[in-house]
Amino acid sequence: MKFVIDACSAILLAKATLLETVFGTYDIQITKQAYEEIAEGKKEMFADALLVEQLNKEKRVKFAEAVKEAMEKLMKDFNMGKGEASAVAAAIMMKGAVITDNRQGRTAAMINGLPFLGSIEIVVDLHRKRRITKVKANEALETLKEEGWFEEYLIEKAKEGIK
Repeated sequence: MKFVIDACSAILLAKATLLETVFGTYDIQITKQAYEEIAEGKKEMFADALLVEQLNKEKRVKFAEAVKEAMEKLMKDFNMGKGEASAVAAAIMMKGAVITDNRQGRTAAMINGLPFLGSIEIVVDLHRKRRITKVKANEALETLKEEGWFEEYLIEKAKEGIK
């Protein structure tokens, strides 16, 4: 299955030091809008922005196209930013799935019949696929807890899933 990742999830997975593994495990694409959102962090020398730029230079980043009209409609209807709306619009067009931790993005995906995953589910799935160790999965979940806005019970439930 093809996935389109939004900026927020890409940033969180980069902070959890899993983005390279994610790009090596799944058929991931990112929209130019989401990429530009992440690239803004280069001004502040954020490690996640620099990593995404490096992955792009290594030709490991594939780009998805979002239809402008569909993206604008999603932004209006779901009060989403450009990066999240472009990811959902691209996934609709390619009949793929969305990786998003954004509440509006998840709602838009659900209403449009798209499968979706968040960063927490990705960590658990990477562990199930034996792409990361239990220790790495727990470290990543701790990073998501610190850097994200996840309810603590979601992180704890995920930790139970990797035992």
